[in-house]
Amino acid sequence: MKIRKGLLLLVFSMIMLGFGATIVEAEKDHPKPKFEDVELNEQQTKELKTMYEDLVNQRKGIVAKYEEFGVLSEEDATKMEEHLDMYMKKMQEDGFVPNWQGPKKTHKKNN
Repeated sequence: MKIRKGLLLLVFSMIMLGFGATIVEAEKDHPKPKFEDVELNEQQTKELKTMYEDLVNQRKGIVAKYEEFGVLSEEDATKMEEHLDMYMKKMQEDGFVPNWQGPKKTHKKNN
């Protein structure tokens, strides 16, 4: 009985290790896309604004469901919704052109 249990544990461990070996990770040094410095026309901005509003509203709906199901507290749900509002405001300020080339964070070295 102990041998059977040990063999089962060994097979299970090998299967789990096999799944772990197949996980694909993104390259750490992969550069972010470079967006051209352009200004969108009114129609393009309107289309993107509508899409971003839909996206933010869907994400807020998901947050509300997590709150309803007890996964998130009301306070955490409110913080997440505020973050989504700030995201939408930032996108509007940037003319709905992603600004991923912002200032890089520097890490302080402890000497």
